[in-house]
Amino acid sequence: MAPAAAIGVSGAKYMGSISPGGMDTHVVTINVGADETATDVMVEVAGFGQTANGIYTPLDPGNDVSPYSARSFITLDNLTIHLVPGMQQSVTAKINLPQNSGPGGRYAIIYVHSLPGKGASLATAVVVPVFITVAGTTPTETGSILQVDSGTVTIGQPITITTTFKNTGNYHYYSARNNVTVTDSNGALVADASTTPMSYAIIPGNTVKFVTQPDVKNLQPGTYTVDSKVLLESGTIFDEKTTTFTVKTNYIPPVTESNITLTPGSTGILTSPDGRYSVSFPQGAVLDNVVITLKPYSNNQLPLAPSGAKLGATSFEITGLAGLLNKDASVKVTYSADDLAAAGGDASQLKLSYFDAAQNAWVILPTQVDTGSTTLTATTNHLSVWAVMVSSSTTAGSSAPQATATKSPLSLTVILTSLIIAGIAVGKSARKRK
Repeated sequence: MAPAAAIGVSGAKYMGSISPGGMDTHVVTINVGADETATDVMVEVAGFGQTANGIYTPLDPGNDVSPYSARSFITLDNLTIHLVPGMQQSVTAKINLPQNSGPGGRYAIIYVHSLPGKGASLATAVVVPVFITVAGTTPTETGSILQVDSGTVTIGQPITITTTFKNTGNYHYYSARNNVTVTDSNGALVADASTTPMSYAIIPGNTVKFVTQPDVKNLQPGTYTVDSKVLLESGTIFDEKTTTFTVKTNYIPPVTESNITLTPGSTGILTSPDGRYSVSFPQGAVLDNVVITLKPYSNNQLPLAPSGAKLGATSFEITGLAGLLNKDASVKVTYSADDLAAAGGDASQLKLSYFDAAQNAWVILPTQVDTGSTTLTATTNHLSVWAVMVSSSTTAGSSAPQATATKSPLSLTVILTSLIIAGIAVGKSARKRK
């Protein structure tokens, strides 16, 4: 069966002002390129949803419960289209705004997607957002922070602040951003962070999440305060909330990236700037000049531990070589108090491990443990994602796949539209409004 044709759309965004009882039309022109495959597409009107990071996504009627929905106000003159490569067809949307429409904005999505089994083996979709301003009314732009979460503070991992925010007004707004500060018990500033202005509009009733990672350095045990603000680029503050987190043992931030150029005729040692991680390469480890990089890796991106083992707190990545080293390197890691706590205080259970992507499995290596210097050492010819593992065995185990939520055809566009929305009447720049 032929691969899915890439659907092209012009008229891929509607923004208009309509008086109560008034009407407007919008034409969406759909095509596939001359070198694409003929395909059948369906065009339908859906509710206006958003993912946590703001991407527009269609809602089916059962989930479209917003009082600001325009889904029922829009009719289409054609619901199914056969697209021939190099040619285009148009669909006209007729928008009838009810006489009793209240103030603010009304929102819907025109959802264009390929029909499975009709010349395409994969779904291809385009989301056309519809923004209606109710003319002659006063929009209300308000918002509320529902939650500020600092997560679990782990040695060697970034402190991640997640701010959950809801548009509580009756109108959309662009360029919302999040400012976060971290202060100690004396009120002294420890770190701050700010997101870039959001390129997507936040739709009334929808909730998004802002994620920041303040550049926190070493922290002593104690309680720290997080202050989070959501505001517009103009400086208008929607809401501000605080939370606290507690550091129980000395906190050390993630490793910073470092690299080394290896040559076949020389040895080399790649060491993290703080000295916690090092990789010693013997002469002849590579067959050509190669830049090897050691960089941080987030624990929440790690594959699940194999059966009978569990992940510690330390993870990092070594990259730069597509294949294997010609000779084994020695990897040395300073384990943390959180690693030791994961092992129940028994350092002999700590092992170095790397993830073999080709086998989709963790490889737990024989590891030398030095409790005096709190280090773990192992040899390997693999450059990969690494982690401290708690295990009594060094046998490689198959990693269980991470859980994946089942997606409906509509929710599939959360992924697809992130590639397409950028071209929706706003240009190619991610900073332009969507």
